[in-house]
Amino acid sequence: MPLPGQRSARPPQFPELKEAVRRLLGLDEESAVVIRQLACIEPGCPPLETVVAVLPMDGPARRWTLHRPADQVTEDDLRRLLATAPEGA
Repeated sequence: MPLPGQRSARPPQFPELKEAVRRLLGLDEESAVVIRQLACIEPGCPPLETVVAVLPMDGPARRWTLHRPADQVTEDDLRRLLATAPEGA
């Protein structure tokens, strides 16, 4: 928990994004959904990007990246993103 006056490193919408990913992909409770907001250091990349990872108990991990901060990601963004092949596939 952050100290008074400090911001949490985790944007408050992470639980909602995780639930949307779980619902859109029809995941069971055994599959982990990880959402991270990271600094992007590649040329031409926005300063923050959002990484979505799905880690099932009995299958390969999948990962997608949105080149925008987590607080700007909508369920429609996730729907379009998850319809594409995961990175490295």
